[in-house]
Amino acid sequence: MWIKDLAARFPQTRILVASSNAEITYAERALRAGASGYWMKTGTADELLRAIDKVLNNEIYVSPRIALLAVNKLVGRNLNGYEALSDLTNRELHTLGISRKTVETHCEHIKLKLGYTDSDALKRGARDFLTTA
Repeated sequence: MWIKDLAARFPQTRILVASSNAEITYAERALRAGASGYWMKTGTADELLRAIDKVLNNEIYVSPRIALLAVNKLVGRNLNGYEALSDLTNRELHTLGISRKTVETHCEHIKLKLGYTDSDALKRGARDFLTTA
């Protein structure tokens, strides 16, 4: 995540993420990576100004929804599967959004680039590669 790199390189810089990605999934990751706030682009102009003000005053900005989730997580209340999402790596989380068609397309490209004749040959090649690597 580029936020982590930016925060490490410029530790005095305050980062406010403005995103259209689901905050319930990405806000915690952004904050853990070094962001000082996470504002949804669907929010109001007043919320954006409040977020900027908080970040400029060395505070953390999150929506009331994320604040409530954080408190519930802190006191150990059931979060309806949210805690399981936070256990996923960034790559695993990204994979959740990939369609079956995308996977099939990637497999087809890999098969062609590596010279496999069919999907079974690709599977055998992948298995052989993983056992010898």
